Amino acid sequence: MNTMSKTRNSRAGHAFELDIIHELNELGYDAVSSRQESRRADAAGIDIISESFPFKAQCKSSINIPNLHKLLTETEADLIFYRKQLKRGMRFYQQGDYCILSKQDFYKLLKQQT
Repeated sequence: MNTMSKTRNSRAGHAFELDIIHELNELGYDAVSSRQESRRADAAGIDIISESFPFKAQCKSSINIPNLHKLLTETEADLIFYRKQLKRGMRFYQQGDYCILSKQDFYKLLKQQT
């Protein structure tokens, strides 16, 4: 991957992370980027930290689906925010935003609703 691609990918990933932080804050959570708040969390694969949000989240924005199993088992993240990108020519387009978590965590959410 050349330097130009790394820079574009890094900017896209950071912008997506900020989008999620703003959305979580609008929902009433105290979400912040781990880059500015906690080196330990950042090193552990956590992009968004919050005392009020119940998950440790990582954000991925890419054309290809990331290795979800690896992200959920080899980092401390238990929620993946994923932005699917499509590349046409030299431009990138957002195709959708998704949240991925383990089945066990999903069932915990369901139980909290009843």
